[in-house]
Amino acid sequence: MPGYLLDTDVIVAARKGSAAPAGVAAIFERIAPEERYVPVQVIAELRAGIQCSWRREAALEALALEGWLEAVLAEYAPRLLEFDLDCALVCARLHAGRSQVPGVDRQIAAMGIAYGLTVVSGRLASFLMQGLRLENPFN
Repeated sequence: MPGYLLDTDVIVAARKGSAAPAGVAAIFERIAPEERYVPVQVIAELRAGIQCSWRREAALEALALEGWLEAVLAEYAPRLLEFDLDCALVCARLHAGRSQVPGVDRQIAAMGIAYGLTVVSGRLASFLMQGLRLENPFN
């Protein structure tokens, strides 16, 4: 499956619309929607961020973010990728010698390798692993 696996920072930056960084806007112009995938781990990170808004009692912000997350879920529903057995086996290989890389980033890297996708993130240091294609839209 050729395509791109979008990390949390890219999805969040894209929310800014015309104020998004030029490289992020270019990614969304260059890559067809059907080639853009989102790991379920990103959805978990987005949801956790919204929960923080609720805890800060920022209700208007949280409500706006809830609506935005629903739109993200609707847009990417057919292209939400789960961490399956193949990903788990790749992740186990990546784990050796990379204990400083957060587990979620290792999982996303494993998904990129297992599904043959390029990971798009501004945090490339978390994804420097053999066999993984990377692209940083923030440069």
